[in-house]
Amino acid sequence: MDVSCGISFSIRRVSDSHARNVLWALGGTLAATVIIFASLGSIQNQCRSQDPSLLAGITGFSGAVLGCKKLYRYYWFITVLSFLTAAYGAWTTARGFLASSRGAVLGLIVIANLLTINMTDAFLSIVDVPKFQDGPARDRSRTMIAGCIITAFFQAVSIILVGLEPNAVAPCDTLEAVPKSAPETTLVELASAPQPVPQPTAAPEAPAPVPVAEPVPAAADVEAPVAPAEAPADPVVAAPETESAVAVEVQ
Repeated sequence: MDVSCGISFSIRRVSDSHARNVLWALGGTLAATVIIFASLGSIQNQCRSQDPSLLAGITGFSGAVLGCKKLYRYYWFITVLSFLTAAYGAWTTARGFLASSRGAVLGLIVIANLLTINMTDAFLSIVDVPKFQDGPARDRSRTMIAGCIITAFFQAVSIILVGLEPNAVAPCDTLEAVPKSAPETTLVELASAPQPVPQPTAAPEAPAPVPVAEPVPAAADVEAPVAPAEAPADPVVAAPETESAVAVEVQ
């Protein structure tokens, strides 16, 4: 009996800019999760019999002495959850179902982000263990820490982008044009419905009388009395000269 199994997938360009940003963030989460897979596998592969006793009581590890197969099982679960959450979110976004599945995707990413931060704190604590201070164990633990930090960062960015609803910002664009037409509408309403003239509540007080200055009588023009004309003087008649009848004899 022949059994064949095939997997096919296709990538199509997403026209929505918001969906593209979400896909980029979730793609970064997937890539960083692959780093955690490789680092965690190499650390567990180097686990020896003394590792459980060295890591017992360290922050993020069990206080009881566990075997190498059980020592890192909790962090395998966190890594798988982070990978599947990012893959589910990317598939939902690419298919155009993000608007209807926003709550589920956002909730899963938040949980995965908190667990990834917890895992980062645990592997930051093992740096002080003598085994992880030199050699290949030190390099693998540092790679693990870097992968955890990068994953947590992209998960935080994904939370912001997935929780953003671009449609909620759209009405603001239409509200910007309202002030331009508002004055015209107000003018029409004022013209069609004039406001009543308010009635005076009290009779207005009569204005105080202004004192009028009495007219000053104009000075009468008094004509000086005309002096009576003097009668013309009688003509003076000169007395006739008399010739002397005395003859003077000169001897």
